[in-house]
Amino acid sequence: MQLIRNNPYRTIGLLVGATAREQEKQIRRLKQFIEAEQEPQDDFSFPTLGQLNRTVDSVTEAASKLNLDSDKINAAIFWFYNGSHTDEPAFDAIKVGDLDQVLNIWSKLTATADVTQRNASAYNNLSTLYLSGILEGTNTNEAILEQGISLKLKFLESDFIKDFKALATDETFKTTKKDLQLIFLNQVQTEVDKNGGITSQKFLEILTKQTFSAKEDFLKGFVQKPIEQIEKKIEEAKNKRKANKANAFSIGKALFQSSSEGLSQLKSILGVSNIKFSSITDKVSDEILQCGIDYFQHYKETSTDPGSSSMDLFRKAKTLAIGNIAKQRCQENTVNLQEWIDEKPEREKQAKILVDFETLKNLIDEYDGKSETVSNAKQLLASARPYLNNVKGVLGSSDELYLGLSSRIA
Repeated sequence: MQLIRNNPYRTIGLLVGATAREQEKQIRRLKQFIEAEQEPQDDFSFPTLGQLNRTVDSVTEAASKLNLDSDKINAAIFWFYNGSHTDEPAFDAIKVGDLDQVLNIWSKLTATADVTQRNASAYNNLSTLYLSGILEGTNTNEAILEQGISLKLKFLESDFIKDFKALATDETFKTTKKDLQLIFLNQVQTEVDKNGGITSQKFLEILTKQTFSAKEDFLKGFVQKPIEQIEKKIEEAKNKRKANKANAFSIGKALFQSSSEGLSQLKSILGVSNIKFSSITDKVSDEILQCGIDYFQHYKETSTDPGSSSMDLFRKAKTLAIGNIAKQRCQENTVNLQEWIDEKPEREKQAKILVDFETLKNLIDEYDGKSETVSNAKQLLASARPYLNNVKGVLGSSDELYLGLSSRIA
């Protein structure tokens, strides 16, 4: 993470907790080395974490980010501090790139489920090591990130965070566990979104497994963005559907696909029974259903059969519906459409005899107004016979419509 690789403490080469005098001395020292075009002597910049190109300007900028207590604590959360006699050999191991030794030291201390005075710094420092990215290749990115987040949140949830705050800031600086956890998570989320190492969905899955004070507050803020995005997609789909109902099927299908990830995120955070989740998923369901209805209405009297496409949208809408009204609307439209689909063979027959039926109807109307003579009867029979035969061939001799037409002609 750039939060660690470009951390102001790393640029200056100090651990969290360095005094103002130590910081000033280190800054002067660094600038002297840089101006002399020499490599700075041993400090806590840990080259193993990745390349660090220090200049006079970058050192000055880093120092400016460690003036205010609020800036100090932001940087400190993503850096190392010496809180136990076991940390010093671990720092020495990082300096020489002996990561196995580092993991051996801090992993033993964090093997216990409880954060104590003895292992608090190990939780923080091992988390920073995981989040730095230098352990990539030893496991999947997701697993490393999850381990780093889990360790850091356990540390920030512990009572020993007060000792850490006292090291990083002035005693007058006030903050809470929740504040520090939100600072940590918001910065991690920003970097995850920016760099795309893992998906937002995976980030949420990691957080939902954790227990920490700021969980509800953070997740509340996290759900607003996907809700707004989904509502925007619904409105866009509605406008497109109204503008061109011929494309309603593709519009509904696109809405289903584009909203699925956001709905999945909200479901994992809020749960199915949450009113915010049920409300937004019902809105998506309703718009997809309406796309299916409009598509059906647009094409039902044409040569294009809308049955299967509309039914596909109805079924998609049904999978999303949670509320009773949304479910009922999906069910009613599905039943009605299925009846229409089932009647397709009959409609196709009717379509084949439509011209014959209209012709016979016109003949009957025509001869109703003529004299009842043998001549007229022969003419009516001769004119009607080919159309009646066609109706018979399509519907069958026992069909009620054919029998009714035949009887009327007779």
